[in-house]
Amino acid sequence: MRRLAAVLAGVIALVAGPASAGTIEDVATFIQPDQPGRLKALEALLKREGLSYEIQTFDGGAKGKPAKGYNVVVTIGSGDKDILLTAHYDAVFLKDGKMVEGVVDNAASVVGIIQAAKVLKGQKLKHRLRVIFFDQEELGLIGAKAYAAGPDAGRVAAVINFDVNAFGNTPFFSEPKDPALSAAVRRACAAAKTDCVSFPVYPPSDYLAFRAKGIPETSFSIMGQKDVHQLWLFMNAGKDSGLAEGFVPGVLAQIHTDKDTLSAVDPKTVELAGRLAVQLVTAVDAAE
Repeated sequence: MRRLAAVLAGVIALVAGPASAGTIEDVATFIQPDQPGRLKALEALLKREGLSYEIQTFDGGAKGKPAKGYNVVVTIGSGDKDILLTAHYDAVFLKDGKMVEGVVDNAASVVGIIQAAKVLKGQKLKHRLRVIFFDQEELGLIGAKAYAAGPDAGRVAAVINFDVNAFGNTPFFSEPKDPALSAAVRRACAAAKTDCVSFPVYPPSDYLAFRAKGIPETSFSIMGQKDVHQLWLFMNAGKDSGLAEGFVPGVLAQIHTDKDTLSAVDPKTVELAGRLAVQLVTAVDAAE
């Protein structure tokens, strides 16, 4: 336990720092007219940061509109088992055919885990780490399902997904079904001196593709404290929530709309997500 605390403390010191204008610029590169543009933006950032990657294609698309999908996979280190650090990089289209900016959902998370990958690349881990950027999450978790059904799924020890990490300073997460992963999550949050809020029922995202296969998983988001607690009540408290009839949490009225814009993104939150991702991977690696 002392070793884990020391490792986490070193990681925190290594990656802590002031918010950078470069973070916002990186998020802004994902504002594109189509998904191929977002893929090119992702590749450009990975190349700039010296993160080697492969593209795994799969058959996907919406009903009646088949389309190839492209998962982007960065592999760090080696080991018999994998830890997956994931985020989706696709965005939705509005009824008028225009793609939303898709920065809250989910370019901010993508930039955050790229920042984490830069740090983790220099760490000695027991597991092989795969940082995966999933395509077609918005069409039904298709990219994640393709990976979970693929040849490397049997190697996966745990999945840590990031979705909606653009503003605020209160992390919340999908409560892991696996006790060991749940304990590691809490150790990482405690080491970071961060009050992470557990959601028994959490919004759907790519982690569910792995839950369906019995693979230990969780998913993290960050929002403002009030927003987090309202969302918790909305999703978990049922008729006893105390929320006004017809109330919809702000983030659910924002994502998948033209309100998902760069003006909503706080670079400090993106960087907090990156630091938290490092701490989570480190804690899971030490625990397994």
